[in-house]
Amino acid sequence: MDESRFKAPAISVVVLVVLAMAEYSHEFFRRFAFYKGLRARYPFYVPESIDKVAGALLCCLAIYWLHRLGWKNVLRELGIDAHVLRALIFALLASSPMLIGFALTRKFSPRASIPSLLFFTAFSPFVEELEFRGFGFWQLYRRARRPFWLAILPPAVLFALGHVEKGQNWQEVVGIFLLTGTGAAVFSWLLDSWQSLWVPVALHALMNLWWELFSVSRTAVGGWLPFVSQTSTVALAILLTVCAKRRGLLPKAA
Repeated sequence: MDESRFKAPAISVVVLVVLAMAEYSHEFFRRFAFYKGLRARYPFYVPESIDKVAGALLCCLAIYWLHRLGWKNVLRELGIDAHVLRALIFALLASSPMLIGFALTRKFSPRASIPSLLFFTAFSPFVEELEFRGFGFWQLYRRARRPFWLAILPPAVLFALGHVEKGQNWQEVVGIFLLTGTGAAVFSWLLDSWQSLWVPVALHALMNLWWELFSVSRTAVGGWLPFVSQTSTVALAILLTVCAKRRGLLPKAA
């Protein structure tokens, strides 16, 4: 791995500041009339796509600046490799408890339009994994040399805080925070285990897809069955990864 131009403490500070800026970029854009106009005239996914593109670009620029990397190596630094099919197969197996559970207990009734469905199940998961796992966690762990769980914690907390606004009362807020924060920690572990951002991206995308296709709930907290289904999916993802490690099927860390 090439030497960075900054020492570990400076990298940690830059990563946390950039990650917070990326997460709350919508607060910056809300100050401008054009953005308010987009929110008034177009579906939610149009202005929110601008937020997410800006956040992703900010993370890429930070990596480029921190490590003197050429643009061809920025994606590699984020964990984006060519093993997309392997990640999809893993995600299909791991997310099967959600698919089976929802298919047996709920009607196939997607509420979202095709563009909003693609936003929820493809674009948004990719950008969130790039920012919080590929950039936030991996930079803190591999570049800033933070201890594993200390590298996981700040991105997981920021990720969870970004989702609690959907809660309608304090019980929902706490539930969403714990559920999304735990998921974020597991996704970071999956990224480090598989050495590929596509693994958490694919799992995140399919979990969102099953949730949307069966119109489970407006938030990540949807009752005991969705909770059990999500928990089973995360547990199966961990089990599959542990089994792959024991069989020597996972790549070695760079």
